[in-house]
Amino acid sequence: MFENIITDLPSSLMALVILTLVINWGSSKLGDSLHTLGVKLHIPDSVRGATFDAVSSSFPELVTALVAVLVYNQFSDVGLSTVAGSAIFNILIIPMFSIFFYKAAVNSKNSKNNNNSDNDTISVERKTILRDTLFYVLSIGALIFFTLQGQYTAFSGYILIAIYLAYVVVLYSQYKAHKKEMQQLIQTGEYCDEECELEEDTTYSEIMFWITAGIFIIWFAIDGLVQAAITLSGILSIPVFITSVIIVAACTSIPDTILSVNSAKRGDADGAIANAIGSNIFDICICLGLPMIIAGTVLPVDPSDSLGVLTFVVLSMVTTSGLLLKKKVTKKDAYLMFFVYLVFIAYIVAKTFGIIQI
Repeated sequence: MFENIITDLPSSLMALVILTLVINWGSSKLGDSLHTLGVKLHIPDSVRGATFDAVSSSFPELVTALVAVLVYNQFSDVGLSTVAGSAIFNILIIPMFSIFFYKAAVNSKNSKNNNNSDNDTISVERKTILRDTLFYVLSIGALIFFTLQGQYTAFSGYILIAIYLAYVVVLYSQYKAHKKEMQQLIQTGEYCDEECELEEDTTYSEIMFWITAGIFIIWFAIDGLVQAAITLSGILSIPVFITSVIIVAACTSIPDTILSVNSAKRGDADGAIANAIGSNIFDICICLGLPMIIAGTVLPVDPSDSLGVLTFVVLSMVTTSGLLLKKKVTKKDAYLMFFVYLVFIAYIVAKTFGIIQI
């Protein structure tokens, strides 16, 4: 669609900027609709963050992987690298921003009455981190195993999707328990907050309209974004893998970041972090698993090209999960997450210029 439009450096750079804004707008509409649906169904914050928020914010990654397979036939260079780069961005940068904005929200609210160091910390339920990290480890482990085989098949896709279905089963069990509690509160009139109006004023038909519109908008914009990355790679004489793992990954991760930051501003630490980790589980299991099945053929991959990035996927997971499992996470921890991401960028730059080969 965009082959005859995005053909040079100016059009590529302009497309990256404009289409990123379009993706963000489409993801925002999709995310708001799914958030409202979650409110109407009385889904708890941590479950909603790991499912509805994660799916809506990760939809650009899913479309990227599908477009890479169905349109450009570059699953390894575009699809895999974008998802891997997005996973590293999500698990390091999103929690970092969530910590900063959560602290700012608390300070602005309580600064007159409370000036102690607790205002500089964020706390997430330990069971939420353990739940999401367990399935994230399974997802990464399966992806690394199939990558080392040198190819992805439909069987690989089915295994990844099975992991996500197991994750959904666990989340659903928590939702059922939470729903019983909410029904009791509603019956006694004890439950009602600012989301009550949101629940009453928005119809299911409106929700479905914006969900559908958001999907089409994102698909259109991602098609152009991938073409811009391919064109940019050719002009700058760098591998498509590099532009995908940095530029496309960052562009498609903006919706995840905004959703988590908004949750952090509301004081919803569980939802903010669950969205970040839940998005990565969705990215690996569905955004990669589904294209593997749809491709209908064996998708080759060079383990030596992907092993370095996958190593950083593991490193980022260990870093953030280890920090979040503490009783209180501070601003210093956020800086450590940012430092690890800078190391990742330095690795990609060194690989691009042939300084290192792995």
